[in-house]
Amino acid sequence: MRRSKKISDGPDNNIASGKRSELIAADYLISQGCYVYTPCIEQGPVDIVALDKNGVFHYFDVKTLSRRKDDSIISRTLTDLQRKLGVQLLYVCLDTHAVHRYPHHFKRHTVPKHSAQNAANRRFNGEKPATISELLHPESSQTNQSSHEES
Repeated sequence: MRRSKKISDGPDNNIASGKRSELIAADYLISQGCYVYTPCIEQGPVDIVALDKNGVFHYFDVKTLSRRKDDSIISRTLTDLQRKLGVQLLYVCLDTHAVHRYPHHFKRHTVPKHSAQNAANRRFNGEKPATISELLHPESSQTNQSSHEES
């Protein structure tokens, strides 16, 4: 039998971590000059809609960064609906508040032996995919990485 949740139990840890990640991502996008919108319902294909300075809308699904025991980052995949809508994944590290589009943009303490085979979305035909700043500010030639610590 499942016991009822009490206020004294506090929020569910997974839900709280996800919401913290969304708030950190929204804060980062606002700091990049975007207007940020969030959906009225919790379950959906998009966590954040950002309107950049050029009037372009960007749809993001926010994921909390998680690592395997060997320190490699667990990559997530988009659903068919998200791909159809043009949704992009944003990864947020709750420890550093860093926000990146791709997990390999995060710095590593150690390089795992099998990291290349663990994340299919790290392969971009030898090209480095754009950071959030490059996505939001395509006219700018700045190549800074997308995190609070480097902004």
